Amino acid sequence: MKNLSSILILISLTLTSVSAHGYLAQLIINSKAYSGNVPGAQATSSVIRQVSDISPVKGASNPDLNCGLSAQFAADVADANPGDELAFDWRGGDNQNWPHNTGPMLTYMTSCGSSSCTTYNSSSSKWFKIQQVARVSSGGPWAQAAVMEGFPANVTLPSTLAPGNYLIRHEILGLQGAVSVGGAEFYPACSQIKVGGSQTGGPTEDELVLLPGAYSDTDPGIYDPNVYDPSASYTFPGPPIAAFAGGDASGTSVSGDASGSASASTPTATSGSSGSSGSSSSSNPQSVCKLQRRTTSLVSDAASFT
Repeated sequence: MKNLSSILILISLTLTSVSAHGYLAQLIINSKAYSGNVPGAQATSSVIRQVSDISPVKGASNPDLNCGLSAQFAADVADANPGDELAFDWRGGDNQNWPHNTGPMLTYMTSCGSSSCTTYNSSSSKWFKIQQVARVSSGGPWAQAAVMEGFPANVTLPSTLAPGNYLIRHEILGLQGAVSVGGAEFYPACSQIKVGGSQTGGPTEDELVLLPGAYSDTDPGIYDPNVYDPSASYTFPGPPIAAFAGGDASGTSVSGDASGSASASTPTATSGSSGSSGSSSSSNPQSVCKLQRRTTSLVSDAASFT
């Protein structure tokens, strides 16, 4: 009986660990939803590149940092225009709410060139940042906490973005284990879009980075001994937001409001073109991985952000 009890405890811990990770389940562009594929399941047509597992990418030099664990080309492409609102609906491994609430969210884009992104290999592509958000207010929760409550993370495409084929990479950085080097969890997801219009905006060469290549496991925003101090400053990893997307030259934030993010009283995870924030919202590392049931539909969630 003792051995049986030990086995049951081990199984319970394993299931808890599995459910405490997740994936990008849907992308919404101007209220039109594009479903993603459950990791490891039989793939259907989608604009979201399917990953093999709900587990995080570990290590800043891991090749899977590019678009997620063994990410595969997607068959479809979503149409978008400069200034469009995109909503990223992240789910936990049991298809309930996203299970984490500690760490920033960042958004990058890369051009697929003249061809469709459906067969574009992004492993050596150069990316530019268009969004980053950490805390929604000084000493307040991380914007990621709203995703844990069932809300999508909102990102606005740059209003002067040139037309073309792009991958848009939304990344949740889980810092619940970031008090140790190598403890950060990366959750990148790439979606294939085609931007219309006649704008001419784009990044400069010095705003482009490789992924992996832009991060180090010892970067202040990835290894953060003060992650559970809500008054501590936070430095975003990677490059600053591209200037044409509204960024500045620093890429560094301090405790306080994240520019362009929702107010602390609004349960959203909207993005800003540049941001300032503090560190993690929780003082108890044991409380950051709980699951909460989604109580509203994705459509109503998306509508609340318009």
